[in-house]
Amino acid sequence: MGGQAVIEGVMMRGRRFWALAVRKPDGTIYSQVKPLRSFLVRHPSWDKPFGRGIFILGESLALGWRALSLSADIALEEENQNRASGRKAFGTIEKAFSLIVAILLAVGLFIALPTWLGPLLVGRSSPVWAWNLVEGGIRIAIFIAYLALVSLSKEMRRVFEYHGAEHQSIHVWEKGEPLEPDAALREGTEHIRCGTAFILLVLVLTVLVYSFLGRPALWLRILERLAIIPLIAGVSYEIMRLADRRRSRLLKVIVVPGLALQKLTTRRPDREQAEVALTALRLLLAEEGRGE
Repeated sequence: MGGQAVIEGVMMRGRRFWALAVRKPDGTIYSQVKPLRSFLVRHPSWDKPFGRGIFILGESLALGWRALSLSADIALEEENQNRASGRKAFGTIEKAFSLIVAILLAVGLFIALPTWLGPLLVGRSSPVWAWNLVEGGIRIAIFIAYLALVSLSKEMRRVFEYHGAEHQSIHVWEKGEPLEPDAALREGTEHIRCGTAFILLVLVLTVLVYSFLGRPALWLRILERLAIIPLIAGVSYEIMRLADRRRSRLLKVIVVPGLALQKLTTRRPDREQAEVALTALRLLLAEEGRGE
């Protein structure tokens, strides 16, 4: 069971379904549940360690973008306006363009820029491990700076509050407590399976893995780093999965930085936000046949 904060709402994902709950401008809660059609559910032979993380990451990104786009329409009441004015197709084009720009910016900031800047700072004659250590440090620094910068936005703080509500809701369900706002608000806003912790772990592991790639031309280094990210993501997923299920001190220590980083990406929600998150969770549990 996992989820994601969206605009004025929360998306919850199970194994076979996903649910969305969004607070509309009139104060009511819009909610829906739909089949997930996960590749791993349809093809269980691929649900193996170190490989399944790649599929889960891809599905999570696609589903997250879909839920985010839908929540924007609902929270801002744009959907009906678009239909009335005949601008629905233009809105779709805008969203697709935004996604492409976001991907290009992510590749530029987190892959190309650190790969180019690392050798310049330590000198091209330095050992490969020094290149990658500095490169990884730059990559992590950019990531933390980005989170700190976007947290200054009032709109993003709202999203981070819903992020906290999502975690609190999952906490009370995992503890078997009533799925009520009062119970959820007593919980912490950090969770070991959070995407923030996952991304940080991926960034840290790249420092080690990239050290084995040598030092070819810049364009080839960028391509190598892009190509190997799915493998690193698969390993990171298994580490987080083990840390969540086993009481290993080493595994717990590994995920501590990710939990600390969630201080930037989560905020304590109010009662209404907790209610939205719990609405999505109850809807998902009912559809999955897992009860409360």
